[in-house]
Amino acid sequence: MAVNQAVLDATIRHSVFLEKLKAGEVKKFAPFLKEIDRAVREQLTKSDLTEYSVKRLNKLLDEVDSLLLGIFDRYTDQLSLDLIDLANYEAQFEATALGRAAPVGVTFDGVIPTAAAIRTAVFSNPLSVRGAGGGKLLKSFITDWSTAERDRVNGAIRQGFFEGQTNFKLIRRIRGTKAAGYSDGILATTSRNASTVVHTAIQHVASQARMETIKENTDVVSEIEMVATLDSKTSQQCRSMDKRRFPVDSGPRPPFHPNCRTTFVPVTKWTKFLSKDATRASVGPNGGDQVAASLSYYDWLKLQPSAFQDQALGPIRAKLFRDGGLTLERFSELQLDRNFLPLTLDQMKTLEPLAFERAGI
Repeated sequence: MAVNQAVLDATIRHSVFLEKLKAGEVKKFAPFLKEIDRAVREQLTKSDLTEYSVKRLNKLLDEVDSLLLGIFDRYTDQLSLDLIDLANYEAQFEATALGRAAPVGVTFDGVIPTAAAIRTAVFSNPLSVRGAGGGKLLKSFITDWSTAERDRVNGAIRQGFFEGQTNFKLIRRIRGTKAAGYSDGILATTSRNASTVVHTAIQHVASQARMETIKENTDVVSEIEMVATLDSKTSQQCRSMDKRRFPVDSGPRPPFHPNCRTTFVPVTKWTKFLSKDATRASVGPNGGDQVAASLSYYDWLKLQPSAFQDQALGPIRAKLFRDGGLTLERFSELQLDRNFLPLTLDQMKTLEPLAFERAGI
């Protein structure tokens, strides 16, 4: 069985929509970040920090943390509501996509799970993010981020006190400098981390909600197939996940790492084999293009110039890709371990020393 082209097209278009939605959701954090900035400055300009006692410092830290907790709680409450709305929409989308996958003359109405089942899947199934922090539930993933950001601000204040920093210097450390566009402060890190949390949370919600719909329609869906983004920014994990198939009831699901863009498409029992004209989107050195849908990420990358391969893989890995004498399938296998975690070059060399010798690495 092969993935239906109409479903593939719809899923890829939907992924583009999802990336725009992520960007919009990230922007919603901006007013909260300004509020954090204002609250911290107001607390730090009350009096000179160098005149504080330890007891007074601890009182200040409690006040700052209480203010930040309130701000972060309001933001995460709003984010959670948006994620629930998104989950219901994604479940509906998948049911509609399955209906469109039916051959001409066949009417199929995809079963949509209940709102309670969707919510349970989103909040009770752990994120598939691999490595440190993997396996967290969505609520913990978001809460741990907000706690870490509060701790970072309070840690800076505490350190500033013990180093005898002036209030002005401490505020500059937290806000950043005007010369750098305030990109070098602690709050800039908070903003970047917020973006990562939002992107990853939305990808998790979309995957879980869609999978709940697929599980309700196993009479027509047998497997899911991973679809990575064909460009130079795709991660090592996602490059090797592209076109891999997993049963409906088991296997990893995106997001595979923070900021993951990989999605999946259902493989149905009545889809026709992909035609020679079927395509998927890509972004190569000359911009956007449509390529054969049968190409995996590494099939596609093999067609790109060496400089682009170096950009996508890194120069050493790209040299192994070109000159190591490995099949594309074997090169893909060497990228991840059995738990789908990225392998280092040293680990790869242990598995395929002759390939490194052939490539002169």
